[in-house]
Amino acid sequence: MKIADHSIRTFILILLIVLAGITLHSEEATEQNTSLKKLSGQNLTEYLAEALSKAYPQENGEFKVSLLKAQAEINVPEGSVEIKLKDLPGTGLRSRIMLKYELHVDGLLIQTESIPVEIQMMKEVLVSKRRVNRGEPILLDDLSLEIRDVLGLREPPVDPSSDLSVYEIQYTLMQGKILTERNIRMRPVVDRGDIVTGWLKRGLLQINLKVEVMEEAAPGQLVRVRNIKSKKYLRGIVYDENSVLIP
Repeated sequence: MKIADHSIRTFILILLIVLAGITLHSEEATEQNTSLKKLSGQNLTEYLAEALSKAYPQENGEFKVSLLKAQAEINVPEGSVEIKLKDLPGTGLRSRIMLKYELHVDGLLIQTESIPVEIQMMKEVLVSKRRVNRGEPILLDDLSLEIRDVLGLREPPVDPSSDLSVYEIQYTLMQGKILTERNIRMRPVVDRGDIVTGWLKRGLLQINLKVEVMEEAAPGQLVRVRNIKSKKYLRGIVYDENSVLIP
């Protein structure tokens, strides 16, 4: 009986040790599976900027996002964080907007929220170093290359790689302002009173005649002209400083 009692006690002790080990392993696994990390407001703006870059790849700029309202830290599970933007405006982004997003960790939806933000889209642009008046040629010495926020511009900025030698200022550009497509126009090559050759095509025939230009115009623009002989008014497309194509 004593031997049997001793064996039973030994068996119970071993069983308790095994059960204790299983419980400890289970607790460690549970703790590991539910470990959390904090997502700060700064982290959130970085993820939002990344999501905007994916949503608007054609903008070819760097997005920056600032929260307009303080955001408390979010506890999220350990894993890969991804922000998915929802209900983006079809008319385009504005500097201040309410962004609706979904927060995912390892593909699992954690939360959905809408927050007010300020957005900047930073691009390399041409900026005037001085006041450039209407009609002045565009010189690179008058411009500097800077990284600016272009989201608030009404017109797209001029591509810094553009050939500006054939353009002039259409609307006065103040010092420190970004050069936009609205500010420039092709430099006129004909002016009112100029006598040029008008090329008139009728079927297989191409006739040239002398015409008087009635207004200034640049290559590719439609211009009003007058036939020197018949005094008849026509319209043509400026080819260069000596020629107008009359359809």
